[in-house]
Amino acid sequence: MELKTKTSSSAARISIGLDALVLFASILVTILWLAGYPALYSDSSPVMSAFTSLSLLLMAGSRLARKLLFGWPTALTLAVIGLVMGGNVSSMLIHLSMPPELLASFDIVLTSVMTSVGLTLFCLYELLVALRETPQTGFIFDDILLHLALVPGGLSLLGVMLNNPTYISEGSDPRVGISLLEMGFMGVYAISAVLSNPHLFLWQFLSASWSNRWIFVALFANQFIAPLIVAYLFLGVSANSTGPGLELFVLLAGVIATVSFLTMQAYLKRQPPAG
Repeated sequence: MELKTKTSSSAARISIGLDALVLFASILVTILWLAGYPALYSDSSPVMSAFTSLSLLLMAGSRLARKLLFGWPTALTLAVIGLVMGGNVSSMLIHLSMPPELLASFDIVLTSVMTSVGLTLFCLYELLVALRETPQTGFIFDDILLHLALVPGGLSLLGVMLNNPTYISEGSDPRVGISLLEMGFMGVYAISAVLSNPHLFLWQFLSASWSNRWIFVALFANQFIAPLIVAYLFLGVSANSTGPGLELFVLLAGVIATVSFLTMQAYLKRQPPAG
């Protein structure tokens, strides 16, 4: 019990450090945009937009405030996260409803649809954990939200590895997409979210046995490494091409397999023993 408490305390401290890293790095990226010198800017590849950095700034800041500031009201957390979620939903609607030519005329780098999807899923998760502890039920909704929030970044990383612009940018404006910098920010944010929540079913599953840990490693490889292997096996069809390939369906199958397996394990764990 004492060892478990120490481990949980260490994870909480690491989570606070990661949140602080995301917060200050987001502030830096936002300031660079305001100063006219955006970080790692390129006219021909995705860059991290000021709107994305502002979203991550508010998300990481509200989570840090909830952990560190005594008397920080839950209502303020809900307001901040709701603002970020509303902004990203609006961004998706703008992309889906406005002609690409009109968007290009604004001469600003918007948050991509895939980035907004990931940020919206993170926001939904934050809203839930701010309102209640992660419930111990057979339907592991919190774990699923965190897992799905990483899919857009994983898909874009696949595009970078395969040099396939379909998975990387919006097309009409090559600057709009998920950049490597953005993937790093969202990956760190997700790790912090997992470390800060000891009630996630994933922790129970991994701590049960070493075999469970190897199973999760295999599921992770099936989701993010198997698509690369498939793409290179079908080099003439998938890699260095435009448009979705077979690797996309392998990745989606891996996502479904991982989520389904963890949900099934959680359901079986909650069942009363036979007899």
